[in-house]
Amino acid sequence: MASRPDAVAIVTGGSFGLGREVVRMLARRGYAIVVVYLDDQSRAEATVDEVFAADGAAVAVRADVTDGLDVERLFDETIAAFGGVDAVVHTTMRGASVLYQHAARHLRCGSAIVSVSAAEQIAPALTQQLHEREITVTGFPPGSEATGADLRVADLIWFLDRRRRRSTC
Repeated sequence: MASRPDAVAIVTGGSFGLGREVVRMLARRGYAIVVVYLDDQSRAEATVDEVFAADGAAVAVRADVTDGLDVERLFDETIAAFGGVDAVVHTTMRGASVLYQHAARHLRCGSAIVSVSAAEQIAPALTQQLHEREITVTGFPPGSEATGADLRVADLIWFLDRRRRRSTC
């Protein structure tokens, strides 16, 4: 890749359902994408190929988001590939607390974490760390059924667009 992308997003579950739709929309908006998968490498690679076909930038990374070492490697590989991380979109039903802990250390100042999975309590110390780095955490209703799915993705994209480059830290 000749130049660094304008923004970089990690999307858990990015190779299927709502996650894949998020990948498509973020790629169209100029984000470089990291498609996180656990089991189906071929589906993740097909999603990456789809982003490439639309002149976007993407990589697939296998990671178990409940495993701290895997999540640390995920961020390391993302930073090596694209220079940083601006957004994490978490679409799987598990692993939010581990993902948030690593995101608090690795996201660029002023970034965003969006969860479309079941809400998990964030520890007060982690909340403070996220706040100090102006990292916003928000949630959207889970589910990827056809009815309303486009609206949820549009809302999520709108939120990320508003957070882009608004940091003062």
